[in-house]
Amino acid sequence: MNKKYKRNIFIFTFIVPTLIFYLTFFGYPILEAFYISFLRWTGLSSTKTFVGFDNFKRLFEDKVVWKAMLNNVTMLFYGMIIIFILAMFFATIIVRKGYKESKFYRVVFLFPNVLSVVVISIIWSFIFSPNMGIINNFLNLIGLENLARTWLGDENTVLGSLVVTQVWTYTGFFMVLYMSAMKNIPKAMYESAQIEGASEIRQYFSITIPLMWEIIRTSLAFFVARFFKTTFPLVYVMTGGGPNRSSEILSTYMYEQGFVNSNFGYATTIGLLLFAVMMSINFILQKVTKREVYEF
Repeated sequence: MNKKYKRNIFIFTFIVPTLIFYLTFFGYPILEAFYISFLRWTGLSSTKTFVGFDNFKRLFEDKVVWKAMLNNVTMLFYGMIIIFILAMFFATIIVRKGYKESKFYRVVFLFPNVLSVVVISIIWSFIFSPNMGIINNFLNLIGLENLARTWLGDENTVLGSLVVTQVWTYTGFFMVLYMSAMKNIPKAMYESAQIEGASEIRQYFSITIPLMWEIIRTSLAFFVARFFKTTFPLVYVMTGGGPNRSSEILSTYMYEQGFVNSNFGYATTIGLLLFAVMMSINFILQKVTKREVYEF
């Protein structure tokens, strides 16, 4: 038995159990979801009626679905831009200025990620409360009571309030990630650029960003996956999709159809749309951000 054959046997031994596990707990549920999307089923009874593409037809005619998808994309777009700008800003300030308290800042900024999304949602529900919330009380205190709002009860401010909560929750995680990446960049590269007369801004966009680009791309994909996973409890606890479905997202509408209206066939169809949206966004982001990799 030659070494190459032994190596293949060794690799095969470790890959097959993992592949079986993946197909059982990830592949099979996806295939089952496609099957259920062609049915009318309450989710509890053994009676299942095959309806063909009726659920998909209803999906494209349902105005709530498109409103929910627009809310999903809006929250993702604004949340991603603000979070990554702030994360890069704080990481740059702490690393480049060499603050001795950097470990302290890491703990403080990373703290929200220790809390569950439900706890965070409850905390921010109290912060945005129109009567006893910190925001309105502060505005009243400084004489700006005209700016006080029912933040989670106003169609014009509810999505912005949810985005603020997301920013508070996730900025610290990506800040710590970027801090670690920046510290791994050799200082000699900055010293050489400084000798040649490059300003700090030029160094940032010519050295820091290019050498961190793969980390940034990976973090974008991670954020999209995490966003679609954690937005449901955030919206469900804070607004329930209201007011007037102005904060409805695909996952909360899917929950409503499945567990409130007992229409698992249609709820599964919404879930497939959600999966397609998430994969499409990740694919587009990876294509748009693809560029030459710089090594050091």
